[in-house]
Amino acid sequence: MNDIKTTLQTAKKLHFMGIGGSSMSSLAQIALRRGYTVSGSDMQTNKATEQLKKMGISVRIGQVADNIDLEKPDAVIMTDAIAPTNPERLRTEELQIPLYRRAEFLGEILDGYQTTVGIAGTHGKTTTSSMVTALFLSAKKDPSAIIGGHMNLIGASYRLGAKEDLCIFESCEFKESFRFFRPDVSIILNVGEDHMEYFKTLDNVILAFRNYLKNIKPGGTLITNAEDENVKKMLEGYDGNLLLFGLNNGHFRAENITLNQGLPSFDLYYHPENNEKKEYFGRVNLSVPGRHNVLNALASAAAGYTLGLTREEILRGLAAYNGAGRRFEYHCTVNGAIVADDYGHHPDAYKVTFKTARDLGFRRIIAIHQPHTFSRTKMLMDEFVEVLSTVDKVLIPPIYPARETNDEYNIYAQDVVARLNNAEFMEDFEHIADRIKELAQPGDLFITLGCGDINKAAILTAKKYGEKKFLAE
Repeated sequence: MNDIKTTLQTAKKLHFMGIGGSSMSSLAQIALRRGYTVSGSDMQTNKATEQLKKMGISVRIGQVADNIDLEKPDAVIMTDAIAPTNPERLRTEELQIPLYRRAEFLGEILDGYQTTVGIAGTHGKTTTSSMVTALFLSAKKDPSAIIGGHMNLIGASYRLGAKEDLCIFESCEFKESFRFFRPDVSIILNVGEDHMEYFKTLDNVILAFRNYLKNIKPGGTLITNAEDENVKKMLEGYDGNLLLFGLNNGHFRAENITLNQGLPSFDLYYHPENNEKKEYFGRVNLSVPGRHNVLNALASAAAGYTLGLTREEILRGLAAYNGAGRRFEYHCTVNGAIVADDYGHHPDAYKVTFKTARDLGFRRIIAIHQPHTFSRTKMLMDEFVEVLSTVDKVLIPPIYPARETNDEYNIYAQDVVARLNNAEFMEDFEHIADRIKELAQPGDLFITLGCGDINKAAILTAKKYGEKKFLAE
């Protein structure tokens, strides 16, 4: 079978399996702009699928073999969530139609840009991708961006610049997707245990990131965290251009950090390699909460600096950044309590979220934890129990299966509940909304957590009981 570069040179029609996802929907629109006829399918309708239909893209709801026969694509692009037994996938293979992963297609798309900035890491990719985009938008550089979530500043998960000069994108490590990407500037925020059903060991995670460093284009620059122990291991043997960031170490540092209702401010400094006098960029005032966002801002500032933005443009862009969807996103108030949603789905991310909540001064924290996949729930059970035991109460709905079945793992949400003294099992989102109404008191934070569909519980709560609403649901 032809490689994707050869296929795309002659293909006229592309079909996207999982077209309703934030990344896939943006790639489908880029393909349309590049002159391909585009079709796609997904298991359910959403805002993205409706938007695609309005653009003239054929979108079929439900993934059945007939979709391939009806659309007759020259090549098929699929998300990693598509199972080997998916009937559309099986029909594609049966007809010997070229079939490629989303990451393969994205890699080819990115190679068409003059300069690319890839943001990788276990946590913080969407926020930092959005933040870097804000810097270049503020500097009126008209960047393209492909982000894994909704960026508030642009009202979407992607934007297409008028020219293919610069593209900022999320570089995901899941199943080593990032091996298909060849960035000019590579940001690696952190390296930790995630997707362990694939990687198995932390050493394998570190090795995957170390191999990814080889993809940086000649003369390109790596920007990474000077204070992350696993990053230090990743850097062994790396001899390319390097910029480091950290609170106390590295080239870009934050000093005099203060929090005002959880919102960080800090003095941004650049420390030259040759130990010359440090350079003061200015005072940064972020409008997104949490100390972790100081590190994201440092990484973003380093990217702007590398690509020639002025100090004023960097400061203005950081000030303009106003968050990404599903990142500590307020939905409504109920009985004076805040109901919010966060995409975090790893114990380390939960620690950051709960620390942010405490910095914001909430009286009680009630976590609504949707376990994500059976494998992750089983492998990280102890870690989740440890962090969830630190909040006041936990509401736990059934496990979100994503691409998995429970045959191999035999684990249930009730098993997590049994390990916690502060947890209740919730049958569905209706029960969650009703329980929030029963428990809510002024000063409380109810926060839905997970990368599945748990945000629908926050949306439903706002619809049924919301007093003040922060989002148009």
